[in-house]
Amino acid sequence: MNTFSSALIGSLLAGLATAVGALPIFFKKNYSKTFINFAMGVSAGIMLVASFVSLLLPGIEQADLIYPSGKAFFVVLLGLFVGYFFIIGIHEILPHEHMVKANDGPDTKSISRVFLIVLAITIHNFPEGLSVGVGFGSTDSSNAIALALAIAAQNVPEGLIIAFGLVSEGAPRWKAFLISLASGLVEPVAAVLGFASTQIARASLPVAFGFAAGAMLFVVCQEIFPELFREGREKMATFGVILGIVSMVALDHFLG
Repeated sequence: MNTFSSALIGSLLAGLATAVGALPIFFKKNYSKTFINFAMGVSAGIMLVASFVSLLLPGIEQADLIYPSGKAFFVVLLGLFVGYFFIIGIHEILPHEHMVKANDGPDTKSISRVFLIVLAITIHNFPEGLSVGVGFGSTDSSNAIALALAIAAQNVPEGLIIAFGLVSEGAPRWKAFLISLASGLVEPVAAVLGFASTQIARASLPVAFGFAAGAMLFVVCQEIFPELFREGREKMATFGVILGIVSMVALDHFLG
């Protein structure tokens, strides 16, 4: 199987994990906000560690093989800031809904909350798919598999959160599930773009790693963390973050 097929299949499976996470909505309509914060914490912890151990550090290792000594770190750092500001640009242009925070982006009075939640899903899933594509675009298959598994693992609680949010806004359960499923399919599209960026030239690979890491760190730090610590349920949220971190470190250790 070539690396492009691996990137497509890996990102597709990671995206479908969002639908797996949404399945419980058919059996239980209401979940406590404490549980939702815990699930979001697990997702954030996995993404936070993945940004470093599966993207930034491998990116620097790749850059050391390509660029003169002393410049490798700054090449990846450049990619990180480009990715960060790229997602900021999307974040500012597209209005989207949070579970707790107010709407972001342009005026949203004429746009339904369900539609805003769907836009938020798209914004959040793009960096995840991008990172999987970049991972498979490198020569380190074990790192790419670990990253794809990590994204799949954090997509499970994310799928439940998405479905819960949609049902809370009055969407039928079947519609919430289908939207969760569709949201995961953003990731293979982004993965193709990420994979393609690494094939243009060998020199672009470290930049692509940094770009994906910057985009993912934005989602964690500006989108997820503020949601976790706004309503006084910090203990379970923090426990979820720690559990997510430990899970990703273990995954990297045993597959690395």
